[in-house]
Amino acid sequence: MEAELWADVSGLSAGATPAALARVRTSAVTTVLARLDQLADWKPVERTTLACLVLRPDELDLGDSPVDLVVAGTPEILQALRPTADGRRLGVRCEIADGAGMDAAAALCGSVDVLVAAFADDTNIPLELLLARAQGTHTRVLKELVSSAEAATVVGVLESGPAGIVIRGDQLGDLDRVGEALRARRETRRDMVALEVTRAESVGMGHRGCIDTATLFGEDEGMVVGSTSSGGVLVCAEVHHLPYMNLRPFRVNAGAVHSYVFGADETAYITDLRAGEPTYAVSAGGRFREVLVGRVKVELRPLRLIEARHGDTVVNVLLQDDWHVRVMGAEGRPLNLTEVRPGTQLLGTVCRPGRHVGIKVEEQIDEF
Repeated sequence: MEAELWADVSGLSAGATPAALARVRTSAVTTVLARLDQLADWKPVERTTLACLVLRPDELDLGDSPVDLVVAGTPEILQALRPTADGRRLGVRCEIADGAGMDAAAALCGSVDVLVAAFADDTNIPLELLLARAQGTHTRVLKELVSSAEAATVVGVLESGPAGIVIRGDQLGDLDRVGEALRARRETRRDMVALEVTRAESVGMGHRGCIDTATLFGEDEGMVVGSTSSGGVLVCAEVHHLPYMNLRPFRVNAGAVHSYVFGADETAYITDLRAGEPTYAVSAGGRFREVLVGRVKVELRPLRLIEARHGDTVVNVLLQDDWHVRVMGAEGRPLNLTEVRPGTQLLGTVCRPGRHVGIKVEEQIDEF
């Protein structure tokens, strides 16, 4: 599940609330935590849920408000709050200053939907312990940041990290920095291998797709594209010099429409990708980072077949037959497609064949 980013505006005065909520609307915030008296300033946003912080049980009279989650301000009022939550999801905020406080918070895992952990110290050891205790329960543990400088280390705690991060209302200027740290958490790494080209030739006309994304690619990035589930070639993004046109640093000229685009764990046909869906930018070092598809542009173009081998595994890709299409050489240097010859070393990935709707399956599949 994707990491959450919360903005806690409950500590702000009534006068400061409208500006804070306006800032939240232009950010990647997934949940706003506010007091009941602040809700009059909230206008629903489709991608943002609303949580209400309750410090006394008698404060809670939600009526028809758009609150999705009720958060008890302390563990002590949690039990009193349960009967008045009106079927909404329930959470609790725990201030943790020592081992006893951590044990008390851990004991609540499994009995609430969300636990917001506010640690007195900047060490991540108690967070690791709390996350370990929450394993196997439905409780999502979020860490309240003391400062945005913590973000990069907090999201990397343990393999999966906390379910999300909470930013206080007086630190909303750091929303973008923390959001970037959470996005970086969605990166994974895969081994890239050298592929020796065994065949490179023009094969005639066909439809190819350019994948335009809502991101800017780095100079060593592109997408891994192949005709079979055995693997593919790293096709460079349009970030390298073109004498006759402007660069398209958001685009990969990704090849024939039947091709697989390889992600960190799954593949997708080029023609299956749609605006707003995730795909992966891949670096020469093997970093797969999630990016959003903006559009796929399909046109009839001359195609060129590149077939390459790594050990006993053979992969191939059909790309637009033009020198301005680049593929990544095994040494991390972009090569014009028309320079590629048998014996050229390219960079790509190989894997055991067998995919069904893009997901790896354990069965015998031969692809030619």
